[in-house]
Amino acid sequence: MNSSTPLDNFPLIRSRDIEEVCEAIARIYAKPVLVPAAGSETFNAALNNCRLQHVEFTYCAYGTAVGVEFPETGFVSELLPIRGAGEVVCGKTSATLTAGYSLVFSSNAAHHVNYSADYEHIVLRISVRTLARKLEAMTGKAISEPLQFAPLQRSTHPAAQMLRQYFPLLIQTLTRARPPFPDWWVTQTEQLLMTLFLCGHRHSYSHLLERDVADAAPREVRLVEEYIEANANRAITLEDLADVSGVSAFSLFRSFKKIRGYSPMEFLRRVQSRRGTL
Repeated sequence: MNSSTPLDNFPLIRSRDIEEVCEAIARIYAKPVLVPAAGSETFNAALNNCRLQHVEFTYCAYGTAVGVEFPETGFVSELLPIRGAGEVVCGKTSATLTAGYSLVFSSNAAHHVNYSADYEHIVLRISVRTLARKLEAMTGKAISEPLQFAPLQRSTHPAAQMLRQYFPLLIQTLTRARPPFPDWWVTQTEQLLMTLFLCGHRHSYSHLLERDVADAAPREVRLVEEYIEANANRAITLEDLADVSGVSAFSLFRSFKKIRGYSPMEFLRRVQSRRGTL
């Protein structure tokens, strides 16, 4: 992170009033119960929130040691501590929050967190329905049961490590930028984030991402190329390509690489660059 406050160009609230802060959090997430540590008189919350289309980023600092109780929500969240320390309890599981690690919460995972006075973090938040649709496009399989992530996991999967390396760079970019952002950039950024998130973290459908997939036929590759050529002036998602081809995004990527030597999204960028729309 740079020396400025992350996402400070997207202020949500600055307040010493606990109820006011809880109401602000409720507008973007779910209303928590927030209790400063006994004897603390320095509560001074600073929260920033940047929402793209399906993905949100929130910076939080409370200025004092505090306990926070979060209810179940419709979001999957990943906490990425910047400094300080915390302790989180989710069901029968507990873990420590420290810089350099991240923790993932399922949408139905109510949890309690105690933060130190100097604690700060960024939260990556994605609608669980959006992730389920993305997973269907990636695998070509229907997601009939709720998408559940392993509680409080610390994944060593390469995709999770890539996400943790990419995330600070993205936050720096957003902190320096001013909206509105180009639609194509928002779409491609969210595609990358959600793909890394689903591949890098253990969940109830991880087995679908680990199985071998059949190649798409050359005809299906051509269908996707024709669709991209006809729609290159707008944001294109993995879901769009899966619908057009009738096969999973994994099959498409594998076949594009084998037949063309590049991915569908690389082909999109080539078309956009050729037309001067990138």
